[in-house]
Amino acid sequence: MNTLEIFLSTLGFSWTTAKFLPYVIFIGLGSIATFIFLKKSKVKKKLRWFISLIILVLPFAFYFIFSPIYQGDFSNKSFRISTPSSFPKAKQLTVYVLSNCPYCIQATTTLKNMLFHNKRIHLEIKVIGNHLDDKIKYQRLINQMGNVSLYKKGDSLVREPIKAMLKLTKGEFPTYVLSENGQAVKAWHNDRFGVRAMDEIDEFFGQ
Repeated sequence: MNTLEIFLSTLGFSWTTAKFLPYVIFIGLGSIATFIFLKKSKVKKKLRWFISLIILVLPFAFYFIFSPIYQGDFSNKSFRISTPSSFPKAKQLTVYVLSNCPYCIQATTTLKNMLFHNKRIHLEIKVIGNHLDDKIKYQRLINQMGNVSLYKKGDSLVREPIKAMLKLTKGEFPTYVLSENGQAVKAWHNDRFGVRAMDEIDEFFGQ
């Protein structure tokens, strides 16, 4: 999410609309600029239409270069958790991460934006790591806006929970899980977690 998309979300737009709307705006700006150019230009007809085409496309092209659309941006392909798992009774978003996973660290920016956008989201991040610093790092990354739990790889007491987490996530991190009444409702892997999934989470917790 870029600054414009985040700004649009603060105005009350859904994440999907905030992602899509800037492209429409820049197409509109290009159309207005093209109309003005065609109305006032005195260059030859063929050259005029060539320049107008460039003016039409240019704003959209610049924004697309600045904020390209990736395959998973609008994705909402969840999966059901088949392994036995225990979750709190209250509604919760649980995110499973590895301590030094770059995609997990990057995901904290999205999570912060989601929490700022919807204060009702209850977040817990479960970190598989080696040191207490791994927990502190994720607390800082989300500005302490959610709970962070550390599962140390070398600790025999959490060996089974870590195995269960690896089975639940299918070894893909980060993995997002929505739960209610102690049961997982649905889950997403990172490459299937786009703005439509974010909107679904907003709806799940209520605005």
